[in-house]
Amino acid sequence: MILFVASNPSRLNLDSNVPFKGSKSEKNFNEWAARISPLGNHEVMNVLDNVTEDNRPLTKAEIEEGVFGICERLKDGGITKVVTLGKSAQLAIEMSQSIVGPIDYYALPHPSPRNRFLNNKEQVEAVLEECEKWVVRV
Repeated sequence: MILFVASNPSRLNLDSNVPFKGSKSEKNFNEWAARISPLGNHEVMNVLDNVTEDNRPLTKAEIEEGVFGICERLKDGGITKVVTLGKSAQLAIEMSQSIVGPIDYYALPHPSPRNRFLNNKEQVEAVLEECEKWVVRV
């Protein structure tokens, strides 16, 4: 089971229980998840379930607040790989390692269309291909 870890919901998110639902990031995330986890063997969770004003990035204190939930999910078992979506999610996974030990994770950029990284289609393709190979690696 792959766990995708996102930052926090957009104010445009239509369902607080489903990350990206109705947001501008939904299309990119769904395309990426279908490639990385073609059998749909994945879950998605946010570091923090609170919408921030103006969709600003999470603060370090907010990320620390979300680490407990991530650790609880990882301790439940069944997660074999973790894919972070953006820097806040990556930092949360790095912080979680001090509690649960080493975590095998792959860092993807955030799927928001506002992310300038996504303007370079070849670069995005290369990162997704690398992530696909990482997922099947033993």
